[in-house]
Amino acid sequence: MSLKVDLDPNFAEYVINVGAVVLGRREREEMDPHLQKAQDEAVSQAICALLNSGGGVVKIEANEGYNYTIHGVGLNEHPIFKGYLDEMQDRDLFLIFVKSWNAKASRIRLATLCSNLYHRHKTSTDVMTSQEAVEFLKGKIQAPPNFHGPRLSSARNVQGGVQNESNIKASAAALFDRPHLRYLETLSFTKSTHVEFKMFPAEVSECFRDSLRSCVSAFANAEGGYIFWGVHEDTLQVIGCGRVDLSTLKDCISSCIRKLPVHHFCSKKHEIKFKIKFLEVRDRGALHGHVCAVKVEPFCCAVFAKQPSSWQVKDNCVTQLTIKEWVAWMTEEDPDLSRFSEMLLELSLSSTTPRSRAVCTHKNLECLKEQQRCYFPATETSAGQ
Repeated sequence: MSLKVDLDPNFAEYVINVGAVVLGRREREEMDPHLQKAQDEAVSQAICALLNSGGGVVKIEANEGYNYTIHGVGLNEHPIFKGYLDEMQDRDLFLIFVKSWNAKASRIRLATLCSNLYHRHKTSTDVMTSQEAVEFLKGKIQAPPNFHGPRLSSARNVQGGVQNESNIKASAAALFDRPHLRYLETLSFTKSTHVEFKMFPAEVSECFRDSLRSCVSAFANAEGGYIFWGVHEDTLQVIGCGRVDLSTLKDCISSCIRKLPVHHFCSKKHEIKFKIKFLEVRDRGALHGHVCAVKVEPFCCAVFAKQPSSWQVKDNCVTQLTIKEWVAWMTEEDPDLSRFSEMLLELSLSSTTPRSRAVCTHKNLECLKEQQRCYFPATETSAGQ
């Protein structure tokens, strides 16, 4: 669905026309799930763009016979929208009034639907919240980058009973180096912060690519890790994948990883380092299939699964922020005035609207409020009326 910015003289703010959308709780439950998802995404992107652009109105063409009071809305509302929206029906139009994003209340500079930055939490691959992403990125800025990164443990010195994370990493390294595995063999170690097991899908679909992107992002953003496709997640039994063109699959995985968007804080511009292996799975000596193993090394900076889902109105168009723009705005801080005793911070970034700048003044000059009275006298007059 395409989003259009209307130049509507009835509204002083931006008006984004989403077009026709099926509204109503029951009606949306019964519609095609792919169309439902596309419509939810379009409306969410329009709202996000207005949040980051000073507010405005989302205009939707409602379905025939729709009544807001009777049918409800039924749209999948993102949690960050809470407290920012007002809704009303105007004949065959449904209007969503969007306030400007409050950076002070949220402590986040931009409204973001999904950071698309991943990390490992125990045995799970989770997307970072905006707050987690900011902390992660600022940590990368403040810490001197380790260009070579801490390499994953080798296969040496694997102890008998796997009991801790370092032993699990060593066992995963040993598995990665094995020439072949036995069908239905039960592995002696589990999923961990550095190890992921997955069953191989019936075909290489977009779901497989999405899973690969998120896992690689999570491991690369931490201490690296191993992904094994063809091992049952619960039983830890080796199943393998059968009729797969290994050359095509390897090219698919390599291409997917190399296309992952990255953001560098260092000058070296390293690429993501990874290695792919296909471990033979044998049943009574006969080839039964393969386990696809991917080893991901830790990355010097930040690896995204996709561009952050954060939107803005720019040049009368709804556009997605680039990674460079998003990282710059999200990590920007007030200037350090410790060495400039004559300067005062009049307006902090934490108190501004999205994409605003901090304001500093000289102690001996007029303060910000006095300058506002001087240059915008009508503002004070209007406020008193």
